[in-house]
Amino acid sequence: MKKMILSAVLCGGVLVASSSMLTVHAADTLTATTAVSSEVVKGDVNLTVDATTDFGQKALSSVVDFGTKDVKYTVNDYSGDTKGFSISAKLTDTDAKRSVKIGGVELSDSVAPILTKTTDAVGDNSDKISIALKYTGVEKVQKYTSSIEWTLTKATTRQIAE
Repeated sequence: MKKMILSAVLCGGVLVASSSMLTVHAADTLTATTAVSSEVVKGDVNLTVDATTDFGQKALSSVVDFGTKDVKYTVNDYSGDTKGFSISAKLTDTDAKRSVKIGGVELSDSVAPILTKTTDAVGDNSDKISIALKYTGVEKVQKYTSSIEWTLTKATTRQIAE
């Protein structure tokens, strides 16, 4: 029995010794690395203008000058290019008796540049521009309506100077 107890103690000692040699302990500090990537891309550029402008009423005469009204516009620019923009306009209908000027530029059925900004900000670029309306030789009392088409063009890196 003594032999059995002795052999059990020896076997147990060998097992404990061998298992303690195989045990791995964690380090006190651990480090890890994570790569975080992202990409900023060009966003939208859009133009919004007041949908309507009412010049009110004037009495019939040989020259009906409605004066000027301000039209608010906003250029939302998330393109990443802040080199400016230009806004052009044209009348989509014809009326030989009507004169419409935006920022001092007479409009017709051809596109004409009316505003140029050499720089702009990322985000909202809001301002206003004046529109003048005059009718010459009108002989009929009625409500007159005009339609203006606006075009926004982003500035390019190279601009031709005149």
